[in-house]
Amino acid sequence: MGRFKKEGKKKLPEFASSSMADIVFMFLFFFMVITTMRESDVIVKQNLPSATAIQKLIKKDLVVNIHIGPPISYQKLGTEPRIQLDDQFAETRDVVRFIEAEKVKRVKTQERLRGH
Repeated sequence: MGRFKKEGKKKLPEFASSSMADIVFMFLFFFMVITTMRESDVIVKQNLPSATAIQKLIKKDLVVNIHIGPPISYQKLGTEPRIQLDDQFAETRDVVRFIEAEKVKRVKTQERLRGH
């Protein structure tokens, strides 16, 4: 007959940390999906109109933001209203050139996505 030996107290199993990485990456992916990044910083004051109706945009990537107003920082920029295209101030004559460049950029992006 065999003998059974007790070898002291049983040790508790170690904490299984293998699933911890999965949880961290799940949270990271979740926050990356729900977060939107601002493409440009508004550096002019704006008086936004109140909306009477809202319509959801289908293709948000086709929207170009042009901000017009007095600069937030008055020290070197003055108090006169300025035009902001992306993150830079521009003159009135630069608006048409900016919009044309944006159109070309968007067309090239659409062609690249289609695989042409």
